[in-house]
Amino acid sequence: MTRNPSGQRFLTCAAAAALLLIASWPSMTTTAGRYVSNLNVNCMRCLCYASTLCNATVGCSRGYCGPYYLYRDYWKEAGQLVLPDDDPDRDQAFVDCASNMECAQKVVENYMVKWGKDCNKDGVTDCDDYARIHFNGREDCSAIENTNFGRRYETCRPVNNRGKFN
Repeated sequence: MTRNPSGQRFLTCAAAAALLLIASWPSMTTTAGRYVSNLNVNCMRCLCYASTLCNATVGCSRGYCGPYYLYRDYWKEAGQLVLPDDDPDRDQAFVDCASNMECAQKVVENYMVKWGKDCNKDGVTDCDDYARIHFNGREDCSAIENTNFGRRYETCRPVNNRGKFN
């Protein structure tokens, strides 16, 4: 902050830009120093909701665990993240991470950094694409509309993705 000749304080352009960047920080996802376009808080919240209604106590069923309903290969492909002071080779490390909201979210973010792509060929990689990848896996960009996951996703779909659901 600087003062003009009359003694009033005002923000310099640099200070204003820094404040704007800080204010927009929650809408950006950065994983391992890499920015993931359109993978923001609203998208992550919706992926969680579509997976399990974001139930942090869901546990594991048929190999899928936690609020994002992660499976072991997904976790491995995302870098085998673990809780602090845990060992990725420990048998329950996957279950413990997948069942922890913060750790599970980081797994999803890492997975999208690595495998995110424009599934519906609309020219932008956005939450609609991340939803398909999250549900189907990295190799399958199939539609999700006729699944429970897809129906729940449609109810929380981020505003910037409203419109044609390809």
